[in-house]
Amino acid sequence: MKPLLPGDPAYPPGLNDLEEPPPLYIRGRIPDGPCVAVVGTRSCTRYGVDIGESMGRQLASAGLVTVSGLARGIDAAAHRGTVTVRGHGVAILGSGLDHIYPRENIGLAQSLVEHGGAVVSEYPNGTPPDRWRFPARNRLIAAMSVAVVVVESRVTGGAQITAVLAAEMGRPVFAVPGDVDRESSAGTNRLIRDGAIPVFGGQDLLDELSVLAGVDARPVGLNGPVPAGGLDIDDLPDHWGCTIKEALVRLGRLEASGEVRRLGDRILPAIRD
Repeated sequence: MKPLLPGDPAYPPGLNDLEEPPPLYIRGRIPDGPCVAVVGTRSCTRYGVDIGESMGRQLASAGLVTVSGLARGIDAAAHRGTVTVRGHGVAILGSGLDHIYPRENIGLAQSLVEHGGAVVSEYPNGTPPDRWRFPARNRLIAAMSVAVVVVESRVTGGAQITAVLAAEMGRPVFAVPGDVDRESSAGTNRLIRDGAIPVFGGQDLLDELSVLAGVDARPVGLNGPVPAGGLDIDDLPDHWGCTIKEALVRLGRLEASGEVRRLGDRILPAIRD
């Protein structure tokens, strides 16, 4: 497999901010469009998993590219959310492409590729997932992205490294607050204390990205508007590729803006003059 080299038109432009942009080995295709990194701890809680998946879904539904590692925990959650709505994601490895780690995420890596995304490494085939390679991998996640959001993180670890590197490169850093006595939220809370921007969910992140990163991030949904025949409320999550809670929030906004109307439990497009 020949690597993609700096200077090639297909080379991710953000990586040129690195002192030594590396060659990239790619399975799939790095999608066009703004990339947003969603990172966090492997030892996450159910709260973190839910937020990570929601972030992946909403970024994908807004046409953005989700970038992360392929680790257990928040990384995998963000990518699962992305592929759930058939969005585009990029997983960056700390090993060769023939050494997917952890092995339990081989199927997730394949789903990213099948949905138009990519699995990327700076290491050639045959390179094992040695622990020391993963901190180096984090600089690629930070550089490829227009912004980084840390969902759940301890005070040390890869997510903290990624956040620091992103800040040094001038990328906005966002963090999801958590309980002050929860170890897995200690890092995100500290990032907020030290200047990271708190975000409270996917829509909040999209709003902040529009202001701070100049990203046109409007959650229009990959499956389009409410069809002319309408939909039952219970069908909205499948139609929009989100949870029922997210669907109800979006429904409320559409009702407030006059884009839809409700007839009992049936949601219909607004009547236009």
